[in-house]
Amino acid sequence: MKILIIFLSMVIVSCSLINPDRPTASAQINNKWVSSSPEIMNNSKLDRESGTYWWAKYQDNTLNQLMESAFKYNNQLQIAGSNVELANAQLKRIEYAWIPNISLMTGYSSFPAMGNLGYFFGGFANYTVNVLQLIEQQKQAEYIVKTIMYAKKRVQLEVIHQVAISYFSLLAYERELVLYEKLLNDSYLLLNLNQKRFSTGISSEKEPFISQAEIAEIKSKLEIIKHNIVLSQNALKFLINQNPGQIIHGNNFNNLNSDILIPGDLPLTVLNNRPDVMEVTAKLQAANAGVGVSQSQLLPTISFSNFYRDASQNISNGYNPIDFKQTIVNVPILNAQIFADIAVSNAIYKQVYYNYLQTIVGALREIDNDISAHRQFTKQLTDNNIALNYIDKSCSLELVRFNTGISNQLEYTKCLVRNDYYQIIVTQIKMGKLLATAKLYQDFAIIKE
Repeated sequence: MKILIIFLSMVIVSCSLINPDRPTASAQINNKWVSSSPEIMNNSKLDRESGTYWWAKYQDNTLNQLMESAFKYNNQLQIAGSNVELANAQLKRIEYAWIPNISLMTGYSSFPAMGNLGYFFGGFANYTVNVLQLIEQQKQAEYIVKTIMYAKKRVQLEVIHQVAISYFSLLAYERELVLYEKLLNDSYLLLNLNQKRFSTGISSEKEPFISQAEIAEIKSKLEIIKHNIVLSQNALKFLINQNPGQIIHGNNFNNLNSDILIPGDLPLTVLNNRPDVMEVTAKLQAANAGVGVSQSQLLPTISFSNFYRDASQNISNGYNPIDFKQTIVNVPILNAQIFADIAVSNAIYKQVYYNYLQTIVGALREIDNDISAHRQFTKQLTDNNIALNYIDKSCSLELVRFNTGISNQLEYTKCLVRNDYYQIIVTQIKMGKLLATAKLYQDFAIIKE
């Protein structure tokens, strides 16, 4: 009776391991984005195969050349391509398991077991197969190949994004360098005027102190900008697999159009095009096939073998060829490790499943955040351009007043300094918008449009 209870308990535990409860709930996806931006077009029709690269809109030959070099020489892309080759080779290894193993041997021997003195030859054919297990292994390998291919596409999008933002940042920092150098010159002029006013007793020493403090701050920012230029150049060199050095180009940050239209789409369509989502979906399918691989260990394994041997004839002794055939069916009766393997496969499936949900929710959050950021930079850029326009008009009026003697040079110089600061702010916001645009193209998984 005790033995029967133990046996039934083992059967119940085994069944729970073979067919456990696995999560199957799908992620909730909204019909539209929560955030919006005026320059993002929804329901866009894209030509992802033969369309033009999205960065061609900027009409910048240097940017185009950097992208082409990254496609050819970037190490991340080379590694991703090698991973695809490895995955395909592993798939072939499983596919070739359907083919029987055949070995041949021949030689010369005086060993009695090999026959008479002289030459001998023989052949051994073997074919061992668990049909369902091999089918599940092949399915799993095919999903793994898809996973690696989507990973390569994900890396490609990331490299494109890194090249774009590094180049936009380089041009923005170079523009900032020019503006800060102009601001430094105007600040020195303002300092000289304040010192003259102090020396003549018109004002206190406070104003020259303020000007000197501002000059010191500007100098420190100039060093940061120079360092950022080096970082941007080295980032681009790294992305095209070259040693650190300068990036020679003939473009100006002001020539970059930050108001390009971005082709968007509904959340579900975007997710279906994102390689990170497709990658984790293929991982989930591979994990599901992995459960099947583990469960198939409970099924019989069939082995077919054939051994043939022959040898040279001897004058004193004859030798008859040997031909052995064998068929074995191996049925697992008790192998606790198989149930442990099944439990491991189910645990892996759950892990990948929740990672799948996390990836989808994370992608939706990331895209909505980036849409909001793009809208914010668009509004900020518009408002600050309006403000800069008013500052320009104010400085023009101040120049007229100075030339006609109504106002002094100090007021006009102060206006120039304000204008410099606003141009720097506009440059920084424009850079932010350009980076947000590049990020949205990565979010929407768009290379060609």
